[in-house]
Order: sequence, then structure tokens, then C-alpha cells
Amino acid sequence: MKEYSFIIWDNKYTVKDENELALIFELLSWNDEVSWMTHWNVIMELDENLLNIVKTYKWLIKSLKLLNERNSFLLLVNIWDSLNKIIQNSEQLWEILARIPEEENKIRIIKQLRQTGLKKLILEPRDLSNVLEWLYGQSEIELLNIACFDHVKNFFNYPKEIYDVLHYLNNENKDTLINNIWLKTILEKIKSRKDLLLILKWFSMEKASELLSFFSRQEIKDLFTNNWEFTYFLSKLSDRKEDLFLKHLWIKK
Repeated sequence: MKEYSFIIWDNKYTVKDENELALIFELLSWNDEVSWMTHWNVIMELDENLLNIVKTYKWLIKSLKLLNERNSFLLLVNIWDSLNKIIQNSEQLWEILARIPEEENKIRIIKQLRQTGLKKLILEPRDLSNVLEWLYGQSEIELLNIACFDHVKNFFNYPKEIYDVLHYLNNENKDTLINNIWLKTILEKIKSRKDLLLILKWFSMEKASELLSFFSRQEIKDLFTNNWEFTYFLSKLSDRKEDLFLKHLWIKK
């Protein structure tokens, strides 16, 4: 098996595989004040050879857990071309994104995976939620754009799935996703007051108003069989959405 060499404090060492690499990172983690520099030195010395060393997610994540944020991203950069092969599902991408705090670097990872890689990882709403959990603002929309809205919008069969994804988006990006799913498509999935509540809770005010405009007052009233159900429904809405909902029904507080 080929060995790859690196130098630390004028001493030459070798590493054969990812198991040994993780062990080296662990042995060099004895002092927080200096370990980050020795980790950085190992990564820089091995450089492009890391592509031949790091081959599986198991050992990649073990190494990342031993590195600080800066060195974690540096290691990922050095194995860019292998990421699509190493990351096999959305849970693995979730764990990697969780270890990279800078939004700019998260975007670089998303872009490196490209549309082909993301489509392989994101196959259902749960996958999309996994990845979005550690993305914010611009990185959210980058993911949706690269993964392709046409690919994503066909995932949803139930309001709960839409709810779970909207939970991780800011209002602007919620509206962008909703516009690409189409309100009428979402409307078709609302079969009960529980479905309506799930959607209203995470819609922006503008989209909540737009959604309610598709319902007649009688259609909404038919979702409730007694006053308790209606009161409980209202209690789960924010004050602003409660006002909006009651206004749509022509009911004063």
C-alpha cells in the first residue's frame, strides 16, 4: 500500500490510509493551543494526496470531529472532487454542514456537490429538511436553486411534509418555495383543520392571506364540528394570523 509523507517539527511521518489519518489527528489533539496548527500542517503537507487517503464518510466525519472549524473546511476543500462519492445520503450532509459555521463555506459545499449530487441525496421531504436545518438565508436559496425547484416541488404529498420544510426557511425563502410549489397544489393537500393549521403556522402573513382567499367562509366553518375545536385552532395561531383568520370569516374578537 502506498504511503504518503508529511513533516512535523522537522520529523518525517507517513500515513497509508484514512484510519491512520484519523489516528494522527487524534494523537495531535493533546493541546488545544497548538493542535490546530499541527492539524493544519498535516493537511497542507498531504494536500492533494488527501484525495487518495480519505475515501469513506465514516473516517471523514471522525477526522472532522477532531479538527476545529477552519481545519475542517480546509480538509473538505482538499477532497472536493471526492465529496460526491463520499457523501451517500442527506443525514451525512447534515452532519458535515453542522460542523461548518460560516454561511459562505456552506454555500461552497452546496455548489461543489452540484445539482447531480444534491438530487442523489435529496429524494424526499425529510432529506430536504435534513439539509436545510443547518443552512440560513442565502445558503437556503442556493440549495433550492441548485437542487432545482422542479425536482423539489414534486416531493410533497401531505401538509406535514410542507410544514417540516418551511420550518427551516426564513420568510422570504418560504415564499420563494411556496411560489414554486404553487398555492393551488398546496391547497389540494389540505383535507382537514389540522392540515390547514400546519400550513398557516409557517406561511408568511402575505402567503397566509393568499391561501385563505381560496376558501369560502363556509368551507372553513365546515372544518370544525364544535366551538372547542375552533378555539383550540385559534390558540395555535400567532396573534396576527388569528386576526387575519377571523377577519376572513368576518368574525370580530
